[in-house]
Amino acid sequence: MFFIFSQFTHAQHYVFFLHNKFIEENPLNDAHPEYGKADYYQILYAFKRKGFQVISELRPKNTDARLYAKRVVGQIDSLVAGGANGSQITVIGTSKGGYIAQFVSSYLKNRDVNYVFIGSCGEEDVTGIPDINFSGNVLSIYEKSDLGMQSCQNMRNRSENVTGRFKEIELSTGLKHGFLFKALPQWIDPAVKWAKRNYGTDYNKSLPLEGASLSEKMDAFLSAPTDKPFNGIVLVSQNGASKFTKVYGRPSLENDDEFKFDDQFVVGSISKQFTSVLLLREYEKGHVKLNVPIKIYLPELRQSWADTVTVHHLLTHMHGINSLDKPLAFKPGTQYAYSQIGYDLLARITEKTSGKSFAVQSAELFRKCKMYNTFHPDTKGYQNLVVGYTEDENGSLIPETRTFQNFVAAGSFISTAQDLATWNMCLHEGKLLSASTYKLMTTKQKNAVRNHPIFGVVEYGYGITVDSHEDVLQLGQTGFSAGFISMNFYFPKTKTSIIALDNVVWDENNLKSAFQYHSELLKMIRESKLVKKGY
Repeated sequence: MFFIFSQFTHAQHYVFFLHNKFIEENPLNDAHPEYGKADYYQILYAFKRKGFQVISELRPKNTDARLYAKRVVGQIDSLVAGGANGSQITVIGTSKGGYIAQFVSSYLKNRDVNYVFIGSCGEEDVTGIPDINFSGNVLSIYEKSDLGMQSCQNMRNRSENVTGRFKEIELSTGLKHGFLFKALPQWIDPAVKWAKRNYGTDYNKSLPLEGASLSEKMDAFLSAPTDKPFNGIVLVSQNGASKFTKVYGRPSLENDDEFKFDDQFVVGSISKQFTSVLLLREYEKGHVKLNVPIKIYLPELRQSWADTVTVHHLLTHMHGINSLDKPLAFKPGTQYAYSQIGYDLLARITEKTSGKSFAVQSAELFRKCKMYNTFHPDTKGYQNLVVGYTEDENGSLIPETRTFQNFVAAGSFISTAQDLATWNMCLHEGKLLSASTYKLMTTKQKNAVRNHPIFGVVEYGYGITVDSHEDVLQLGQTGFSAGFISMNFYFPKTKTSIIALDNVVWDENNLKSAFQYHSELLKMIRESKLVKKGY
């Protein structure tokens, strides 16, 4: 390959730049009929001026992307063998060069190496290029007007390798695919920051991105000095594309490691959505009826109430069960009492009707949605679960030992922010339930009304809250588990998700205070154009 610099010292940072397909197929001075000449050397020297050792060449026509990527892997291996650290190496690719960079990421499997993929993820790539599996620290940059190349989120979700960090930027230059022909600061500046390991930088602040005011407002709120800070991950996405993604604090208070975007959290009552969907899928198969006594499915229940409590009552928290060996607190269907045990019974029913354990059922569901970082805790497949902490009476944060004391079906599933955004798309875009069953799930059920400790009067469907005030439909749930606070809400009109996962619980005995960050973030997004009008 062509080296811009001939002298290497391993204290420096290296950039491998991989150009687009037009440069590969045409003389460098030729102009694209729509986008003009490609600023190849200007791009190289933009990185040179920032102090990088730049490694690049003009590829021959019809270069095989996979074979070329293996050549790059060999050069990176040589650098590392010579003493360079993986974190000092960044592979940057535009268009076809971005695809080559993705193959490098897949073959190298070094989580310390940095990558910047620019305008190089297509809609069909998830199924069309199955051998791409991201690893390392990935920054994706795409242009809103470039309709052929958009978000890399789905490729990242599908990837089975370990991604250290992942961030995405949507530009609004109006230049279509031509934005990557030019040495624009809109993509070069964040690429430079990423290559210098400034992973925590809020790139949105310096770029002309739509929705920047919402991002700035959220970031200012979450970054404000306080003795009880937010500690976790916030993700806002629309139509599968990230609009705001940022981490705050540390996953472990015992060291200085930063959060990664594939860090896993216990998601509390968000788990009830998974359970509800599994039950409703059994309903669609004709295995379960909603308005028959649960005794039909769980004959081992000895209490007489098993002949009067129905599946519908369990789904809507209107069953009155406090304990399996005690009488009901009220006649089924007459009152609402938020419950955990009811969802455990729903899980047991699906085990009977499906012939599979609840852990196996949920694993199949998550695979169907391509949620590769979401787990039933009994499967032990998770690798990035962070520690949960709770404030004690002295104001100290103590690692939690009670996290998994709740029923899994009611509040103990493990997931990531991006997987929850993926879940929203999978559930609300008709990939799991028929239209009629989905409507049943997301319809306010009669008398299923809770006096919520955070939001006041809240109405429920099946395993999900349904809020339509101010003519804005909001579907979702908050979650609480010892050491973990979570929130996942979806706005169908604009296909917008907001997810906040936190592994520090302040003021455990005052949930309104404990959820102050989550409730304020929800208020911000409800008031934003992102939800009210869309983009």
